[in-house]
Amino acid sequence: MSKLVVVLGATGNQGGSVVDAFLNEPGWKVRGITRDPTRSSAKALAERGVEVVKGDIGDVNSLIEAFKGATAIFAVTDFWGIFADPDSAKKVKPGQTINEYSYHAELKQAQGIIDAASTTANSTLERFVWSSLSNAEVASKGKYSWMYHFNSKAVAVDYIRETHPALWAKTSMIQVGLYATNFVNFPMLWPKKAADGVYELSQPCSGDALMPFIVTRKDTGGFVKALIQLPPGKTVLAYGDMMSHNEYLKIWAKHNGVQARFRQITVDDCDKAAPGGFGREAGESWTYFEEFGYAGGEDVIHPKDLGVPVSTTSMETFVKNADWSEALKGDSHA
Repeated sequence: MSKLVVVLGATGNQGGSVVDAFLNEPGWKVRGITRDPTRSSAKALAERGVEVVKGDIGDVNSLIEAFKGATAIFAVTDFWGIFADPDSAKKVKPGQTINEYSYHAELKQAQGIIDAASTTANSTLERFVWSSLSNAEVASKGKYSWMYHFNSKAVAVDYIRETHPALWAKTSMIQVGLYATNFVNFPMLWPKKAADGVYELSQPCSGDALMPFIVTRKDTGGFVKALIQLPPGKTVLAYGDMMSHNEYLKIWAKHNGVQARFRQITVDDCDKAAPGGFGREAGESWTYFEEFGYAGGEDVIHPKDLGVPVSTTSMETFVKNADWSEALKGDSHA
């Protein structure tokens, strides 16, 4: 009898990679949950052999139905999707930032997902894989208070442990590293051409601080598959390369035939460049990573210590295959 992996966010970066990892895996069937099965992205999944079912992360009952019969569940939430949703701004309370609102909204969604998943814990479920991140506020003892997109996912882990012990006994976590694609998709992460013609990447951390880079859409699924194969209670830090911005820039500059350097700025600089909460939270993230590490000192397993081979994509391969044409147009600055 086939086993069943149920995937939240099946059309997204993390969930889509999990779908890919299991779709042709002997003995497994894949069920993808989507709010609208009639969308083109959902139909594309169905054409590939995925069982696409309707489920809304705001509707626990719909998730309970979607999780029925699951051998494994992969669950992920999306802070930045909430943050960027125009409807979210209308729901922000007086004195509340959009970041704070998004934190509470994401946590509420997470709790609903967890409550729904718990209904399978004493029947078919063997593994619940939660996409989490470190608790920056706890790790930094309150020094970094704007890491809402990290803290919400970490507090959800506490909720599993404290509220659903049967589910917790079957849970493992994945902390997905820095999305390599962000360096292509977000102008804030493009090296900008300075007055002397050299491209500068500016962040509020040292250029030598090590960061975990991952090609999320391609590599996340392999790590999730490993966690489903291994005993529960593990947290893996998923990445392809642990490298500094300076090392990344060396690869980027060589591929694009330009000169590049790193320039350290401040969190306030990030806030000014992207006001409204995004710049502040992004800026604090870089300083937190440098001081406390991406995992915040938590007990995580690195890829080489996982005990199960996982194929990953190097940043050199990623840079070589990415389209940098827009980034190379980068606005000049003095």
